[in-house]
Amino acid sequence: MQQINFDAYVDENGVLCLKMPPNLAGMEIKGQLFYQIHLASLPKFQGKKVDINAVRNICNQIRNLPNLDSRTPDEIIGYNEFGIPE
Repeated sequence: MQQINFDAYVDENGVLCLKMPPNLAGMEIKGQLFYQIHLASLPKFQGKKVDINAVRNICNQIRNLPNLDSRTPDEIIGYNEFGIPE
């Protein structure tokens, strides 16, 4: 599969914009939309400021929680070394 490097951003209307390289001008690019969100469906932001120190404190608390299960995610789900569910 060919890898294509491009610039992407979401504009103020929530539209995903892609800036393709010049060598791809005129080519049709097909893809699949995995997730879409409409700004109208979001709750209105009241302009409240986020306390970044509180966020960092919460992250540190989570990071310092004990590991209660040393299994890998695949082992927890039940996949073996060949990727087959057991």
